Amino acid sequence: MNSSEQPLTRSYSQEDVQQILNIALAQYPQQDTELSYAQLLEIADEMRISPATLKLAETSWLTQQSSSERFKEFEVHRKSKFQGKLGTYLVVNGGLVAFNLFLLGGFGIPWSLWILSMWSIGFGLNTWKFFFQRQGQAYEQAFKKWERKRKIQKSISGLIDPLFR
Repeated sequence: MNSSEQPLTRSYSQEDVQQILNIALAQYPQQDTELSYAQLLEIADEMRISPATLKLAETSWLTQQSSSERFKEFEVHRKSKFQGKLGTYLVVNGGLVAFNLFLLGGFGIPWSLWILSMWSIGFGLNTWKFFFQRQGQAYEQAFKKWERKRKIQKSISGLIDPLFR
């Protein structure tokens, strides 16, 4: 068997083909071009993928992209909410400790430390949720609650905006 016959006799699993094509396509955009839908259909035809199967895959991909975008928006919302809570925690507790120590002279039991410690417990739980709770039932519930609230806000703004034009 000579070397020109060897590539024709190779076989690859579907996963291998997918990985090879992903690597090849990752290098393709360096040419500053995008694939058209016609090119996508041509590639699918060469791989013996029917147009109906391709359309289902495209619909599934679009759904995944939309879901991914919503989760990214949710993460941005969670981050801004966490940053707001952190700012409030630092300003209020810093002010209370400063008031207790500097203005009142720090006589007796520092009452501000009691407030600081109690608030720290709650803030610690929020911090744990923000950094470590990115999946599971509680995360899904928080996402669904945020998504419902967002849909309601869009509906209300859709009703009110035309009134003020």
